[in-house]
Amino acid sequence: MSVETDPLHLDAEDDLIQLVPARAFDGSRPLGGTCDGFWAWARARGGVDEDQTRMQLTVTNRGASTVLVTGMRAEIVSRTPVSSVVEAECPTQGEAKVYSVNIDLDKPQPSGLYDNGGKSVPVDFTVAAGDLETFLVTGSITHGAAQWRLAVDMVEDGHQRTVVIDSDGKPFTTVQRPAGVTSWQLDPHAGGWSKMPSSAGTSAGQSDGTS
Repeated sequence: MSVETDPLHLDAEDDLIQLVPARAFDGSRPLGGTCDGFWAWARARGGVDEDQTRMQLTVTNRGASTVLVTGMRAEIVSRTPVSSVVEAECPTQGEAKVYSVNIDLDKPQPSGLYDNGGKSVPVDFTVAAGDLETFLVTGSITHGAAQWRLAVDMVEDGHQRTVVIDSDGKPFTTVQRPAGVTSWQLDPHAGGWSKMPSSAGTSAGQSDGTS
């Protein structure tokens, strides 16, 4: 089982967006001034996921018998209020190629659902021997902030087990976008930051590369 959490490397159509603590947004440029360095730049400043957390999960069966993936769910570690943040964005596009699994983090016991013929149904996949399946897992929130880990239930050789996935030993953090948050957008070509016209709130300090 392998997990990719850097949004730039996911098979999904979406811009890169992070909520960065207002005190940490200094107008500095990501490495190279492009979207390639955006993820590391944001995380180094305490950036967290806005409204949803996405990860690409690949289950590879190298054994001789079938493996069943019988469920996915979020194990909530804690819920907290939203702190003072700004929105940082780098426009990009990808291409969706995988099964989409959605988890509503607002629910007391968030479980993964995927679209099957227009119906949202619980996760239930068979991974044949020598085969693999890839899932784009999205945990979404509309109230406050949640710290959580992804639990994947499996049956292998008749034995049930649960694999728990986190972000390098720490829970994933998903935060609702605050109303009126100041929003900055990175120009991946020029490498500078621009404050979006619709943004409200107190402006962060500018440094070289902002406009």
